[in-house]
Order: sequence, then structure tokens, then C-alpha cells
Amino acid sequence: MNWNESEFLRTYKGTETFVTEEREYYAMFLDLLGDEALLEHIRFANDVLGAPPLKTFVIYERDVLGKDVFKIKMSQTAKRGMGACFGYLYKFIYRGYEAEPCWFNDELTGIKTASCFKKI
Repeated sequence: MNWNESEFLRTYKGTETFVTEEREYYAMFLDLLGDEALLEHIRFANDVLGAPPLKTFVIYERDVLGKDVFKIKMSQTAKRGMGACFGYLYKFIYRGYEAEPCWFNDELTGIKTASCFKKI
């Protein structure tokens, strides 16, 4: 997996605050990149089931692993930053995807929408 943080920060303006101040969320995303099996499950859920990758990630981390970080309201910076991470992953690493807004409405985190990625 070729995650390029400087390119990510250049592509998604305003994510500097996410990377520095919301480090816990960013670190969780970076850990995800090292878990090929989980990434494949998330990609399957997106490609076949139409589930936004952010939704699958949040539910897995909270409901399967029991992480408290997704049991509380997230800041706007954290929500946007996580969305940007998945956007970069699908658009610039996996390539051949475009984002479509999907309804999520997770009351615990406060996330209302998240992107699904459709193959183009």
C-alpha cells in the first residue's frame, strides 16, 4: 500500500489539522492500511453491498473490536478527515472509483453521510 502523507495533505487541503490534532483517528486509519484482509472486506462491502467504507470501518472498530473512540461524537475535523482518507484511498491508490454521497446517520459518532465509491 503506497500511502503518501504529503501527497494526501496536498490533495485534501485542510487535512493538516486532522493529521496533527486528531491523531488517534488518523493512526487507526494508517493501521487499517496494514491489514490486507480487513481492507478486502471493506472493499467488498463497498463494491458489492454498496456500504460506504467509512461506515464499515466505524462499525467494525466499534462493534467488533469494542473501541470507544467511535462511541462518542466526532469533531467535524475528524469526520471530514476520515472521509478524506477513504477518498484518497479509493481515488488515488485503488484508482478507477468516483465518490457518491450515501446516507449513514450514525448517532454515536454524529456522521450523517459518507461516500460510497463506484467503479468508473
